[in-house]
Amino acid sequence: MKSLKKISLILLLLPSVLWASMAIQNTPILGGIAVIDFESNHHNPKAFYHTTPLYVQHIKSNHWQALIGIPLLEKLGKKSITVQGFSTQTLDFEVKKYTYKEQHITLKGKNKKYVNPNLTHIKRIKQERPILSKARTTFSTQSLSNGVFTRPVGGIITSPFGLKRFYNGEARRPHTGLDYAGNTGTPVKAPADGRIILIGEYFFNGKTIFLDHGQGLISAYIHLNKHLVEQGQLVKQGEIIGEIGQSGRSTGPHLHWSVYLNRTAINPNLLMGQK
Repeated sequence: MKSLKKISLILLLLPSVLWASMAIQNTPILGGIAVIDFESNHHNPKAFYHTTPLYVQHIKSNHWQALIGIPLLEKLGKKSITVQGFSTQTLDFEVKKYTYKEQHITLKGKNKKYVNPNLTHIKRIKQERPILSKARTTFSTQSLSNGVFTRPVGGIITSPFGLKRFYNGEARRPHTGLDYAGNTGTPVKAPADGRIILIGEYFFNGKTIFLDHGQGLISAYIHLNKHLVEQGQLVKQGEIIGEIGQSGRSTGPHLHWSVYLNRTAINPNLLMGQK
């Protein structure tokens, strides 16, 4: 009986032990993650950046962490979050400067429509925008993973996160994900446990999957050739969810992988212990 109690206690502590041993590094830069430690005796404290709920993780005892995804276009300087438990705390952090490289892309032939869409395309884009926004801003209270990711594919990175992009000489928003090279049909794997919250085909993104990992941590898989999962399906880390393709605005077969934290695109490498 004592052995059973001991095993049960170990199992209860396991998530906190895993998180502590694979902690996400504090990287408070544009497109990065600010990691703020705090103490609370509340069983379920909440944290907010402005009014946006944050990912909160229990470490051990009364020690907790809040993770803040920092927008690429955020202003530099001092920021703060609010933590609510038995009392309210205001905790400060500072957003630091980081300079990303530029990338110039030329789109030819039929792909020119992605630079200057016609009225029909614009109508479609406007219809798709709230659907994609809803997926990116999903906040479910249950954490489905411990926040530590593995690579979804094994190819080389052809476009890193944060690139200042120019299409046919026209400036566009910074690159909000990682592009992995790969042949059409290459399996794409879930980097962490989660739930499929959106499957579809969209003008810019092509065939797309959104995966919810809990507490505002969302990942997206873009330009796919095939979806191999269903809406609402629970998937495990390493499970195949789709195939690399060239759908949407893409100059060649590859996977565009984006990760969102508190409605903000962040560098996916930071969840894998890299910069």
